[in-house]
Amino acid sequence: MLRGSYSQINNFSKFILLIILVISFLLFSTLLGILVLVPFFGTGVISLLSTPDYSNIAVVNAMKAMQILNMAGGLLLPAVIYLWLCYPGIKTDSVFNKPFKYLPIALSALLIVISQPLIGWTSELNSYLSLPEGLSFVENWMKNAETQGEMITEAFLSTTSMSGLLVNIFMVAILPAFAEEILFRGALARLFKDWTKNVHLAVFLSAFLFAAIHMQFYGFLPRFLLGTALGYLYFWSGSLWLPIVAHFTNNFLSVIVEFLFRKGMIHINAENFGVDNATWLTAISILGVTGILFSIYNLTSRQNKEC
Repeated sequence: MLRGSYSQINNFSKFILLIILVISFLLFSTLLGILVLVPFFGTGVISLLSTPDYSNIAVVNAMKAMQILNMAGGLLLPAVIYLWLCYPGIKTDSVFNKPFKYLPIALSALLIVISQPLIGWTSELNSYLSLPEGLSFVENWMKNAETQGEMITEAFLSTTSMSGLLVNIFMVAILPAFAEEILFRGALARLFKDWTKNVHLAVFLSAFLFAAIHMQFYGFLPRFLLGTALGYLYFWSGSLWLPIVAHFTNNFLSVIVEFLFRKGMIHINAENFGVDNATWLTAISILGVTGILFSIYNLTSRQNKEC
């Protein structure tokens, strides 16, 4: 059988295998998405998606379909296949089969809620990023990528209907929480731990790649810190449930805040949520995050000893 057939190869080869799987499946899912959209938009679908009209609901829905296909087929599926090939038996299954402990799960969600002022503060710090004049072309490219990312995010979240909200919850919160955590924590962080024999280095390397792959450089620092927290939640608990719940909570908050803003029920959108807080609120957020992480560490350590 193919299961576990690559479990004995060295860690560098596993890393290359994972890259090949992700790139191959991303290309396949993109091609599949284009083929699915051709009957609706004709053969010009590629140019339509490369220079999209964000005011056209049909175009935005087509982009959402591509996003879902790429997330499921280009990230989740290759990560699952990689784990199936490289980590057979209980080594992989225990990631989800460990007992579901409600208190650490609840604290993981609370961690994200409490951290919003801290995330907003790090976003402000990141916004001051400036490269040397000799690298102005790199900075311009980063700014253009950031602007493009913000436009896509705004187009995706711009809905006031219940059906649109449910699609966004699935596309932005549920699917990425599973796909990205299985890939970046379940596959990459585990691989880096085996490779470097250092949990902290594994957490930082996987968090760096997690932040970089989003291609929104002026949000790199908060994403890196989020990825770091998610990595420790994974290694402390030995389960993906904690980082998945935390990741879901983070993205779910953005979807709900933007939805309520579009409905006129609140006066701040998702982009500015948690930004420009009072210093004392940021300080409380830092203390709260520290306390919750300490509590989760103690709880998971005790529960791991009992298992």
